[in-house]
Amino acid sequence: MAKRRSPGKRPRRPDDRPLSLGTHWRADGVPKTAYASEGEAWAMADERRQDTGVILNVYRCDFCTSWHMGRDNERNQ
Repeated sequence: MAKRRSPGKRPRRPDDRPLSLGTHWRADGVPKTAYASEGEAWAMADERRQDTGVILNVYRCDFCTSWHMGRDNERNQ
């Protein structure tokens, strides 16, 4: 039988830090595009940089464990 979480508590990482849900969502409230691999995410980030000039970083999401792209200031919240 699965363990239930206490209401009102966020899940925690194995190192006991809370999950960062903010890096999973875009500013408009929609979940960010999930990439299956780090390489796929970097390829898309490079394509976006070439198209728009915006430099994006790639990171593994604590919430969904997929890879997302974002700006540095998103990770420093």
